[in-house]
Order: sequence, then C-alpha cells, then structure tokens
Amino acid sequence: MKPTPKSFAIPTLNRRATRALAWSITALTVGCGANDSVSPAGTSASQALSTLPATCADVHAVHPNAPDGNYGLYVGGDPDTYWTAYCHDMAGTPREYLTLPFQMEGTNVSRYVAGGASPGTSVVTYYQRVRLHPDTFQVDTGDQTFATSTGELKHGSDTVRAMPFGVAMSCDGGQAQANIDLVGTSFEVDSSLFGVGGYDASGTAVASFDRQVVTLSGGGFCGWTSPLGSYNPYNQTGALLQLKYRPPPRLPATCKDLQTDYSFTQDGEHTLCVGRDPNKCWSAWCHGMDGAAPREYLTLQHTEDGANFSQYLAGGASPGTTVRTRYTRVRVLPDTLQVDTGDQTFSTSTGQLTHSPHMVKSMTYGAAMSCNGIQTQANVDLRGTRFSVEPSRFGVGGYLAGGSVAPSASNQVFSLSGGGNCGWLGPVSSYNPYNQFGTLLQLTLNPPQP
Repeated sequence: MKPTPKSFAIPTLNRRATRALAWSITALTVGCGANDSVSPAGTSASQALSTLPATCADVHAVHPNAPDGNYGLYVGGDPDTYWTAYCHDMAGTPREYLTLPFQMEGTNVSRYVAGGASPGTSVVTYYQRVRLHPDTFQVDTGDQTFATSTGELKHGSDTVRAMPFGVAMSCDGGQAQANIDLVGTSFEVDSSLFGVGGYDASGTAVASFDRQVVTLSGGGFCGWTSPLGSYNPYNQTGALLQLKYRPPPRLPATCKDLQTDYSFTQDGEHTLCVGRDPNKCWSAWCHGMDGAAPREYLTLQHTEDGANFSQYLAGGASPGTTVRTRYTRVRVLPDTLQVDTGDQTFSTSTGQLTHSPHMVKSMTYGAAMSCNGIQTQANVDLRGTRFSVEPSRFGVGGYLAGGSVAPSASNQVFSLSGGGNCGWLGPVSSYNPYNQFGTLLQLTLNPPQP
C-alpha cells in the first residue's frame, strides 16, 4: 500500500537544508495525552535522562518502564553528537530504528518489477523506518519491521512479497526504480556503496549534492541495483548499508535561540530542549518573536470549563463579585522549567472585588482564595504536555487558612481547594496571590509517553 504523503512547513531560504533542520527539531517533540483520573496521591515520573545513552538498551537501563518512542542517542558519549532513534520493543529487546521523515510516493521505496522470468505483480515496499546499528551506523536492509509491501511474484521457486531497503530489480530486462531519502535525519550515504548484480545486469545509483538522497535504477535477466554484498535481494535477504553520521543542527533551548540561530520571527509553537539536550525537549509557544526579548509559554491542552482556572470567592472582608481567571498558556522559564504564576498574557478573567487596599481583577495560576471562611476551588491540568508537578509544591497561606490538594496519579491534574479569613491555597511561597502577585511553580519534565 502506498503511504499517505506528508507535507512540512518549510521556510523559503535554502529549502532542502531548512526542511532537514525543521524535521530534526520536530522529530524530538514527544507528547502525552492519556486520560488521567484524579486520585488522592501519586508519584511523579522520573526526570528525563541524565546520562548519555548510546543505545536503546542504555535508555532502558535508566528508565526500565520507558515506552517505545523517539529518544536522543549520543555518539561515543559526546554531548554534541547525537541522533534521534526510534526505540522499538523497549519492554523486550530494545532495538534502534531510524525514522525516515519523507513518506511520499517514490521516496524510500524498493521495487521488483514483474515480468519476463518473474511472473506476477510488481512488488513494491515502502519503508517508514530502517534498522540502524548504533555502534556501526549500518542499516540492516532486510529488516522490514516498519515497512509496507504490495504485490507478489515468482522468482524461480521463491515467492517474493517484499523487497529489502535500497533495491531496484527486474527479470525482464527493464529498469526498476528505487529511492533512499535520508533528508531530515543525521545521516548521509555514499552512492559508491551501491552496485549491480545478477545476470546481464545494469543500473545506476545517483546521489544528491548532500548525499542524503540516492535515486536507484536497476534490472536484468534477472538483475538488480542494491547495496554492495547483496545477492538475490528480495524478501528479507538484505545486506548491510553503511551510513555516515553528520552533525545535527544546534538545538534551541530558548525562543531567543530560534531568533538568533534560525532567524525565526513569527510567534508559534516550537520545540525547545533544556540545555540543548535532545532528551529534554518540550513544546513551547514563542511569544514576541518580532521583538528583542521573546518569551516561552506552555500551551495548556485542557481549557474547558473547570480546567486550568484560579478563583477568589467574594464575600466577608472582600466584597464584590467572585474573580475567576482561566489560563490557556502559562509562562515557563526555559532554563529552570518554573511557571511564573503571575504572568497573565494568555488568560481571561471575570469578576471584581476589593481586598483592601487593592482592587482584585484577576488571579495568579493555581490559586484558590477567600476572605469569608468558605473554601473555593481552583484547578491545574497539564495533561497533553510532558510536565507534572510535585504535590508538595502547593500549600496554604494567610489567616485561618485551610485547603486541600488532590493530585491525579501522574501528578498532572490537581483539584485545589482553599480559603480562610483571608486565606488561600496556592504554590508554596505565594502571598496574596491575586492580580499579578505570583510566584514560581516548579515543573517536572517527564519521560515521553506512548
């Protein structure tokens, strides 16, 4: 079956190099969005990898419960040389695969054209990922774990239903076509590593200027073009194809990095990596990109009624109407992953009351407050992001204050209750958490979720 074409937003300058950069950054984005029920207590997931893994087994050794997914692996323990691997079978025998970003008709495809001595229908195999040995950077071209095939033909007594990676073959003298496209990865391949084989064989292997794309043609009676060392390269009879590592672009840690390193000037969602570590990446909304000091915000995926709101219940010593502030994004300091709870750039508020001598028109993030002795509610909901919060980061303050913190199992959802005369529940070190009188709330960056 032919894969569905995928398109990517590509800036106009140096289109091919830039789309590789865009994918290298985007490929590191990992998310979580599983539904999460609220429970009285829970433990947070571990922080992202602090070692320098070279293999998926290394990742598994540090995080035994890590799911299949994308992980940054380091070359020879060098923190500046890494690549993005898809780790497969993490619950069993972890193996490394290289994701091939460009999945369009005619890309990352192998073919055996039916006809002549090979009756049937042409066999076409598309590869979404290839098995890459992390110690040698050799592709096992016969591994079809992440491949899809159509067609069936006879080659002598053998039935052919799939083709190894990087093979063009025929038995009718015609030229079959194949393609390898590594654009958007940290690898390239030399066209001299391909050759023709079989009887009366002919073919070509033509590489792009950056050696990330190889266009193959081959055939004979029967003949093929394939990686050197191949023989009758059909089904799972592959060879080892040597790739060459190429340093990836420098990962951005801040929105300012995107400005200075990549000339991005438009607000939008981007991937940032704490300390430029590919295993500590998160999705940030960059705000003010056309100015001198862009800022990072975390987009909150749950903004329905009852999610991500703070409240000051009117009454008692605070006459007026209850103040309720709903947040769609919160300001996150990218170096420390702390929320500035007083930043209300992406929030809306209703109500107005007096907390002498101040007029209160909004509430800081994660705060529930009253001055009539009745507890009111607030909510923090980080589902759909890579972040959680330790329950101990919340506490009560004020006069005759009381409250409770009900976290979900993953510490991503918090039902907060607080109040007093006057009192509140909010992030620890909060004081009169209304208007823009916020504090810093520490987040925890979790491992990627399936």
